[in-house]
Amino acid sequence: MDGRADPHGNGGALARGLIALGLVLFPPGIFLPMLETTRFLVLTEQYSLLDTLAALLAARELGLFLLIGLFSIGTPLLKAAILILVHRLPAEQITPYAMRAIELLGKWSLTDVLVVAIFIVLWSSGPFMGAASLPGLWFFAASAVSLMLASGVIARDVRAVLPVSG
Repeated sequence: MDGRADPHGNGGALARGLIALGLVLFPPGIFLPMLETTRFLVLTEQYSLLDTLAALLAARELGLFLLIGLFSIGTPLLKAAILILVHRLPAEQITPYAMRAIELLGKWSLTDVLVVAIFIVLWSSGPFMGAASLPGLWFFAASAVSLMLASGVIARDVRAVLPVSG
């Protein structure tokens, strides 16, 4: 084992801080409004991620509800759980499967933020309509980036300890 290894886990204090930050920023990201739409310059509505999911469920759009719920809420929570687990294990006990899972989840980290950004552009394209991002989107994006960085730090430290296979 490397003499520099943190006895408290892969990625050390930086990984712990990034995971904690991601988990702290996640609730405001889903509860606070992400999007504000304006119609005819005076009618405004604000939407949070949870409001959007509730509206999809009420409209019986189950496929879209499940898809957005899975990627926007399920994936970040699953990624945080896996990161915590991998962070607590000795690097020698981490399987290549776990590393691939972290990398795969990392690739989907900002998918939902991209979807919201596309909706903002689409809502803004009408002649009497406009849309703007609100703090919920920024909290959500910061949470995703924080977990993505934690993933990278942990993966780097695990790779430094694991034997190179070729």
